[in-house]
Amino acid sequence: MPANPTDGERRYNARLAVPHYQRIFDGWARASAAVRAGAPGRLDLAYGPDPAERLDLFLPAGRPRGTLMYIHGGYWRSLDKSDASLVAPPFTAAGYAVAVVNYALCPAVSVETIVAQMRSAAAWLAAHHAQWDAPPGRLFACGHSAGGHLAAMLLATAPEVKAAVCISALYDLRPLLDVPSVMEATRFTPLSAAALSPALLRPVASAPLLTALGSEENAGFHEQSGIIRRQWHGVHAGHIDCPGHAHFSILDALTQADGAIATAALRLMRSFDDTPSP
Repeated sequence: MPANPTDGERRYNARLAVPHYQRIFDGWARASAAVRAGAPGRLDLAYGPDPAERLDLFLPAGRPRGTLMYIHGGYWRSLDKSDASLVAPPFTAAGYAVAVVNYALCPAVSVETIVAQMRSAAAWLAAHHAQWDAPPGRLFACGHSAGGHLAAMLLATAPEVKAAVCISALYDLRPLLDVPSVMEATRFTPLSAAALSPALLRPVASAPLLTALGSEENAGFHEQSGIIRRQWHGVHAGHIDCPGHAHFSILDALTQADGAIATAALRLMRSFDDTPSP
């Protein structure tokens, strides 16, 4: 990272704001490996032909009440589903199947390709729910950071997704044109950044959106949260403030059973129990 970061880096580079981020990532990887070693499920299921188009499916003890699709972050350029298995336990304990999905990474592919892969994953999960005895019409999405952007893009493009929880997410990508560390991998143009911005699109249906943000996050992420709450006010179903959390520690509020995000997400998902399945 440059000795004198640009304003864009200060506003949007979470690793710059959290210098010990690698210790957090290592903790995610260890916790996730333990989940994969002990939780019932099916690993490396293919949802498409590309080697990156794989998911890990974690299952509850009984028949699932629905399926949660979780999308990891990493600014579309890093991390892996193997770093994110730790999100599953609070939801499998509550009776939901959890699909932790992978995608190809920038710069080998474009963000447009990643969005298309997430649509493919959602369509695959919606079409194959009977394989794990989950009910139809109960597919939910959740994502952190760039994964939150991808979850929001699903609400804008994938009618299979019935609700989404977006954590510390990006909704208007145009400010990233001024963030060199992001541009190096994504190669956004003004046109592509606008086309890939959920805040500039309309939700494809009335599926509700929950947002969450830590109080200690970079200023840019606070601005992003305000943008989507204004632009998607018709479907915005609530916001979870996470005091004391920065961009990476906020996942504690999702991975702990009594965490504020896990609690709110489960409340939203359970609200669909009384809705007739298609």
